[in-house]
Amino acid sequence: MEPWERSERCGAVKKTKTPPAPPVAALTDHLLGEILRRLPDMASLLSAALSCKRWGRVASNPAVFRRFLSLRRPPLVGFILTDRGAKPVPFHDPDVCFITASPRHPKLASAASNGDFQFQNHPEIDHGNPRHDDGWRLRGCDGGLLLLSRGRYGDDLAVYDPLERTVIFFGKPQLPTPAHRWCNVRHAIVADEVDASFQVIAIQHGEEETAAVFSSRTREWAMISWGTVRYRFAWPYSDGITAGQFVYWRPNTKYEKKEEILVLDMKTMSWSVITAPFPPGESYCVADMVEHGGLCIVSSKEQCVKLWVRDNDGGWSVKKEVSLLNQFGYLKKLRRDEWMKRVRILAMKAGYVYMEFWSIRKPNSYLLVLNLNTIKLQIIHNKPGPGDDKNYRGAAFPVFLRLAPIPVPGDD
Repeated sequence: MEPWERSERCGAVKKTKTPPAPPVAALTDHLLGEILRRLPDMASLLSAALSCKRWGRVASNPAVFRRFLSLRRPPLVGFILTDRGAKPVPFHDPDVCFITASPRHPKLASAASNGDFQFQNHPEIDHGNPRHDDGWRLRGCDGGLLLLSRGRYGDDLAVYDPLERTVIFFGKPQLPTPAHRWCNVRHAIVADEVDASFQVIAIQHGEEETAAVFSSRTREWAMISWGTVRYRFAWPYSDGITAGQFVYWRPNTKYEKKEEILVLDMKTMSWSVITAPFPPGESYCVADMVEHGGLCIVSSKEQCVKLWVRDNDGGWSVKKEVSLLNQFGYLKKLRRDEWMKRVRILAMKAGYVYMEFWSIRKPNSYLLVLNLNTIKLQIIHNKPGPGDDKNYRGAAFPVFLRLAPIPVPGDD
């Protein structure tokens, strides 16, 4: 008789053996998915996916895969830069240039050379709609897809895949006519990395805010409820930018005392407003960072990049700060020799900050990719071609290849 099996008469407490844990093979796909969703990073998920065919299938499930998209660095093809021209608000098509980011990477270099990122080599886009004399204007970019609009009021919309050279045309949503015709509709595009589908959001500010979403699955517009959120835009505001499962719009706060950012959660279709922890005028972007609890902000002032995260009280605190000029001596030399002073934050994905370092006096600039985890910097020279003296100071868009799905092993 074992000691723990002695009766209470012997003065010992009877104990029972703990049954052994069930083998991993006995777990349902749902429970296995919940376990995989709790892995710390994409590298861990990939290792788990390669262990056997079943694990690879569960890891590639959209519910699991989407959890890690914000942690997985998408391959950067290049940058699309636009020229405002003489107009402060380019309702007509601005000039566009494309800057290759990785000329030595075979796959990315091939995509950069074969892609129609200036949307000039597709016959349907070239001819467009005869009702308009102006061309297509780039309104947004996500998941390798370009959102284009045509006409002063965006009567015609299109989503163009510059690599496959396929296009989907659709008209604008039937939003209420505002009291002032100059209240233009602002847009945003959200691509789904899992199945290459997309959604386009249109918002309008008039007597009251209205919004609609177009789905490539249904090819129809649907109205979005604003709920209890009421927000007074500082008109005009910019087109929306995707940040993980969120889309945000930056207002024109030239005459405002605070920077209020409108946010749409694409998972719940709910609106919110966040106030930036710095005064208006700084360059910034919003990022969806799972490791920091969701929405974060990356800002830049005086060539210093700051990562802002939520604190326990619901406010903002600086999680990381990088002085570009002190950390990278080459940038200090550029600032002195070429009058490079402005840093514009374009986007942040998977711990990488995409920026433009530019000069007021010269047309050329430098595109920067900063790894916030390792503090390593990639510098891409944006040098205009012969005879090109334009300042591409309009909207700028990093272009990424669509992420490949999680690999599934062939054998158990």
